[in-house]
Amino acid sequence: MKTKRRLALEIISLSTARGRLAAFGLATSAIFFSQYHWLANLSLYGHLGIDSPSIGLTRAYWLLIHGNPVAAWERNPLIFLVLAVGLPLIALDVMKVIKQRQRNKTA
Repeated sequence: MKTKRRLALEIISLSTARGRLAAFGLATSAIFFSQYHWLANLSLYGHLGIDSPSIGLTRAYWLLIHGNPVAAWERNPLIFLVLAVGLPLIALDVMKVIKQRQRNKTA
């Protein structure tokens, strides 16, 4: 019970590499399994009538993880900048989790 509670807190707070990876995995899974048209009304800026460069990023990510990078670029090219920053951070977190598991095995 304590481990589940701790993991939930790590996911919510994004305070550890394991929590960030779990949050990213959960968010990616939720986006992957949702219908494209469900994502159309997620933008707070769009609802307020404010034109923002981030409008369409979730839909662009949906298109990208469904194997359509050209449509993702057409939806919002900033998705590739977000991934260029995010993927190395995810890779660092994966390495941290692997090192932590190796330390736990030897201890």
